Amino acid sequence: MLSSVFPAAVIPSDGFFGTTFANWDSTDTDENPWVYPTQEPVLSFSGSDNSTPKTNSSNSGSDGGCPVVVNRIDERKRRRMISNRESARRSRMRKQKHLENLRNLVNRHKSGNRELMNRLRLALHHGQILGIENERLRSESVMLRQKLWDLHQVIACMAMQ
Repeated sequence: MLSSVFPAAVIPSDGFFGTTFANWDSTDTDENPWVYPTQEPVLSFSGSDNSTPKTNSSNSGSDGGCPVVVNRIDERKRRRMISNRESARRSRMRKQKHLENLRNLVNRHKSGNRELMNRLRLALHHGQILGIENERLRSESVMLRQKLWDLHQVIACMAMQ
């Protein structure tokens, strides 16, 4: 049922419209003039002089088949709306799953990058250690060659004597 934000108007009972009264809670209206009616206003388009309000709650098809067509159209619209909502829900779920997969992929790549960076740092560190060792060995080689040269000179001097 729909509720109105405006108070129901009293429509004169002239045989075309039924009488409409809103039930107001008198205790609330003393404190707040913008209180909603506790019951919905009911209009009847019965065309009789009967002053009792009537509701047109059933569309039985007695009005020449028009309500049945409207009901079918409304039913199609309702089914289509439900189908669209379900499709949108599935689409959101697919999008969420895809986003989660992308996040997992990003985390795996970040982890892989960290591992590769650690391996690179380790390789660079070993390279520096090997470079230092290589320089030490070169300088040692130069010293040993110099000693060997000196020893050859000494032997050559001794052989000349």
